[in-house]
Amino acid sequence: RVSAIVAASPDPEANLALLGDKQFLLNEAGTALIMYGVAGNSLIAMGDPVGPPEEHEGLIWQFRELCDRHGAWPVFYEVTADNLPVYLDLGLSLNKLGESAQMSLAEFNLEGKKRAKMRQAINRGERDGCRFEVIPAPQTDAMLDTVQAISEQWLAGKNTAEKGFSLGAFKRDYLRDMPVAVISVEDKVVAFANLWCGSEHDGLSVDLMRYSDDAPSGVMELLFIH
Repeated sequence: RVSAIVAASPDPEANLALLGDKQFLLNEAGTALIMYGVAGNSLIAMGDPVGPPEEHEGLIWQFRELCDRHGAWPVFYEVTADNLPVYLDLGLSLNKLGESAQMSLAEFNLEGKKRAKMRQAINRGERDGCRFEVIPAPQTDAMLDTVQAISEQWLAGKNTAEKGFSLGAFKRDYLRDMPVAVISVEDKVVAFANLWCGSEHDGLSVDLMRYSDDAPSGVMELLFIH
């Protein structure tokens, strides 16, 4: 049921519902959800509700009622401006943490002085023998061992661990149903990023972004540009 709601959502970040680290509150029709986690005495919703916009307000109030039943504080993390009046009606206070950048891929190109560094990155990647491709979801499973080794090496090099909740994490069940963008040098994968796709190609976003110790300099910039 959750997968069907995510697949119908134009918001790429709805894919966070598939991480396996959250609980869900669904509307009665089963067409919309709030994903949330528990921390201390708070229930923390990740983002706005996922599903048709006309279902959001009712689901937000259901979440408030759920919190009241458990004597918990309601928290909505990384929301957009779309439902701010509803959150204020709930009695919540707002804190701006940052902004989300979006760009039109239909209008994107590498022309002009502003994109000179991007063109240089492409040319440098070609000299280094880098090849870019996107592995579609049905074929992702076959390369999970390869990208897992890169992921583990990257985590060890950064001296960090997986985060989760508001960020993706390397979980095989999570990744095998997503397309993965890779950079290869001499047929060896040296960098990858799994892709969040919105419904009807409305949106695309990068999730995990990792590279091997022997990857050429600037490989992640090259991956992002492609």
